[in-house]
Amino acid sequence: MKFQFLPHYFKYIGLILYFSFGLGSGLQAFINGFYGLPEDIKTLGIHPIFFSEKFDLIQYFGIFIYAFSKDKIIDEFMIYRRLESMYITFLASLVFIFLRLLFNIDWQIDASYFFETQILLFLIINKCRKHFSLSSF
Repeated sequence: MKFQFLPHYFKYIGLILYFSFGLGSGLQAFINGFYGLPEDIKTLGIHPIFFSEKFDLIQYFGIFIYAFSKDKIIDEFMIYRRLESMYITFLASLVFIFLRLLFNIDWQIDASYFFETQILLFLIINKCRKHFSLSSF
């Protein structure tokens, strides 16, 4: 089965959508969690529309676009690197869940935060694996 991938420049469009629509709410949630404030307190003065589900959908749509766009150089090695990055992200998530259950930590986080952390971890691992594998040749 062949996938119909989007052109390479859609990677940039997807990343711009992801980071621009998720930066405000992510920063606000981090600040509230860091200082132990309730979720409904807005310390940054960000308008409540930026915390709506529509912005989350646009943010996830940006990652969807990123995932289905081509790399500049697409070959079996790059496909292998992408798959390897997904595998490492999956294992890191399993280790996190296992340790959370092992130590009986009662964290009350939304599932979307965990999903966003997985996405960011995949992006970082994928970029590092591409950079270090290409610079060694």
